[in-house]
Amino acid sequence: MNTPHCLDTIACIVPCKPYHQAKTRLADCLSLEQRIRLSRWLLRRTLRLVRRHLTRIVVVSRDPHVLKDAKRYGGLPIEEEGDELNAALIQASQFVLAHGVAGTLILPTDLPFLSDEDVRALLRAAVGTPALVIAPCQHGTGTNALLMRPPLLIPFRFGAASFARHVASAQAMGIQPAIVRTPTLAFDLDTPEDWDVLCMQLSIIKSIIKKAGD
Repeated sequence: MNTPHCLDTIACIVPCKPYHQAKTRLADCLSLEQRIRLSRWLLRRTLRLVRRHLTRIVVVSRDPHVLKDAKRYGGLPIEEEGDELNAALIQASQFVLAHGVAGTLILPTDLPFLSDEDVRALLRAAVGTPALVIAPCQHGTGTNALLMRPPLLIPFRFGAASFARHVASAQAMGIQPAIVRTPTLAFDLDTPEDWDVLCMQLSIIKSIIKKAGD
């Protein structure tokens, strides 16, 4: 079982697209302003939840508005040097590794049902060193969370079929990854159909994106 001391050496890395580029697949049901508000809410919710479990949270983005909100909501902002997700995760991992971190938990912001128990399950599954924990998306193809101890244990393979590619990379190194599957962790907000599900199960979301400002 992880002790508090062990958890102090794990950093959460949260990659975040520029607000105006986020959730473009929802453009048919949400305006740009609504998608920006939704993205801000998702970032804020993710950071506030993770802060209850980990003290080190890094947000990597090339959007100055995201970086400002990251600091406001309790994360450490890192300006992304490029415009590619895997490269951004390498950049952030190298940063936290240089600051004495023994492990990293990669969490995207588009997990609106992410719960405290989900985070605890990911951390509990990281037994020993090396350790690799993967949470697949609801379709079993993407990666919704990735915990590595030590950082950069395997190459980042986010993109098409990332779950299988992350598993294969681990197995090629002789590491059997721990797989964490929960309905709340598996649900990522991507399509209009996902948006409909979110609205049905989380009624507050409509008021969040309709109001001006925070």
